[in-house]
Amino acid sequence: MDTRSMMGFLDIIVVAAGAYLLYGWYLLVFRNEIKEGLLISKNTDAKKCKDIEGFKAYMGPRALALAISAVISGGMGLYQTYVRPIPTAVYWVFYVLFFAILIVFGMAARKAEKTFF
Repeated sequence: MDTRSMMGFLDIIVVAAGAYLLYGWYLLVFRNEIKEGLLISKNTDAKKCKDIEGFKAYMGPRALALAISAVISGGMGLYQTYVRPIPTAVYWVFYVLFFAILIVFGMAARKAEKTFF
């Protein structure tokens, strides 16, 4: 497997993860369901949430931001790999932004789990 196909494969995974997180956000915001293993750890029971509205208000925007940034970053990577090169600065800015949002999301998810469960 060459570098181009490996990067394309990783970009597909990032886009798919963003779409799955978007689905988890949809469940949280519109159906008041917390997707275990996505928004909280598998060891935490989603039914034991003390304040679903507070959890929704805290994690909803963060989940949406991460989902959108993952889809955009992965999509840009696929475009870069298979269609036409994007300026390197733009490409890296979106990846750095994606990873920064990912770190903030991880810290927020840990805090939300302690606060709302």
